[in-house]
Amino acid sequence: MKVANARQMAELDRVTIQTYGVPSLVLMENAGRSCSDRILRVLEEKVGAPQEASIAVVCGKGNNGGDGMVIARHLHNRGVYVEVFLLGEVDALSADARTQHEILRRMDVEIRVIRDTEGVEDLRTYLEEVHLVVDAILGTGLSSPLSGIMREVVEVVNLSMATVFAVDIPSGIDATTGRILGEAVRADYTGTFGLLKLGHVLLPGSIHCGETEIYDIGIPSRAVFDAEIKTEALDEQIVKSMLAVRPPDFHKGDAGRVFIVGGSPGLTGAPCLAGLAALRMGAGLITVVTPASLRPIVEAKQMEVMCAGVPDDGGGHFTPAMIPALLSIVAKADVLVVGPGLGTTDAMPAFLKELLPGIKVPFLLDADALNALSGQVNVLQTAGAPCLVTPHPGEMSRLTRESIESIEASRIDSARHLAEEESVTVVLKGARTLVATPKGDVFINTTGNPYMASGGMGDALTGMIAALASQGLSPTDAACAGVFLHGMSADLLLQEHPMTPVSATDVIGNIRGALQHTLGESPPKE
Repeated sequence: MKVANARQMAELDRVTIQTYGVPSLVLMENAGRSCSDRILRVLEEKVGAPQEASIAVVCGKGNNGGDGMVIARHLHNRGVYVEVFLLGEVDALSADARTQHEILRRMDVEIRVIRDTEGVEDLRTYLEEVHLVVDAILGTGLSSPLSGIMREVVEVVNLSMATVFAVDIPSGIDATTGRILGEAVRADYTGTFGLLKLGHVLLPGSIHCGETEIYDIGIPSRAVFDAEIKTEALDEQIVKSMLAVRPPDFHKGDAGRVFIVGGSPGLTGAPCLAGLAALRMGAGLITVVTPASLRPIVEAKQMEVMCAGVPDDGGGHFTPAMIPALLSIVAKADVLVVGPGLGTTDAMPAFLKELLPGIKVPFLLDADALNALSGQVNVLQTAGAPCLVTPHPGEMSRLTRESIESIEASRIDSARHLAEEESVTVVLKGARTLVATPKGDVFINTTGNPYMASGGMGDALTGMIAALASQGLSPTDAACAGVFLHGMSADLLLQEHPMTPVSATDVIGNIRGALQHTLGESPPKE
């Protein structure tokens, strides 16, 4: 599904109003009615009869506050006891919010103005008795940290025991980056309009949103199409569309040949993990290619994954002199992986620089292959085949010479820039892994959890992506499906065993479960 930043959403609103002629009050009415319908369902679940509930609607002075006042009106008409708390004088309200305020005044809905600490305490006291509080304070336009009375109000809402419903996005979240600007409302439910915002999807903002629903408020679909929004959030429906059903005459050759170049003394487990993940993800033939002196160790670790040794000097490391023999071995590959356990010798940068022009099939660079390209990322442009790179923030920093802090502060822009500049598909790993394409599209993964933080997890992801690419998926689709299923596997394990660390082998072993869940198939009964 498309995900907009704050600027894009504001422009969609402007186009809807000015180009298509949809009055802003109509959009506000649709937004408020949609939210009130959802709130009524929440009250039915938690209270029983909505008419027995009491609600506080906390409104800012902008159009988000106007949405809140529409909500208050509809709930009042349904018999819910509602009081509105207004952060600002009536004269400071936006034009549409002032219209909604006048309607409420004529309906005799209680409206209190919060001007100072005394008003904040008034809200605190009222929230001790209500069932639900509506956050209609700020919306998506926030760009600076909360302070003063507004921050105090947000803190009071967060300390309340009431259920919290946020209008559009919890107040205090940067809708473009997902950052918390000083303090942010912690919502149980969020109702947003037209499209998801990046702040709903990116961390830490997504943690504050609770259960989020998107409401159609009348923004024309053509306006969304014309906006050319190039960021999407991955979900089951998207990933399911990427996966094909195998025909009856399918055989292992059709399932793809994956060759994994890696391994060095002490690091032979990495390519083996990648190979096992590729096997579980459905690749037909997988071969780990390692220095010949390490071949006995690699063969001892795996059964269904093959192994090939490249003659070396007995040191167990790849060198430029081994490239002709290596290219001969991988000549039958459908997809090539370079990097897991490769090591960081002085010869590795030259090895990568000479190897890349000789690769003729789609390939994936991971781990030590990325470290070897530190400071010379433009070498990627010498490749003659589609390339995927899968850096974590540290590797991304070494590749691009950006600081980790700047990368993490602007993950989407960093991933997109590298993908466009070097014409590669970038998988920027981390909390909310991103897939960026050479055309500038960015996909945000919505699966995965902090209990995956363990060694080997990246090797598992590499094998999964490679296997999907070997079965005919484009680099973009293979990366998107791979990161989604990788995280989904871990999420399902965490549901079964809450707060329990998940290892790479756990994730690999549960790939079947992730596939069944994503495809909508129930696992077989034992």
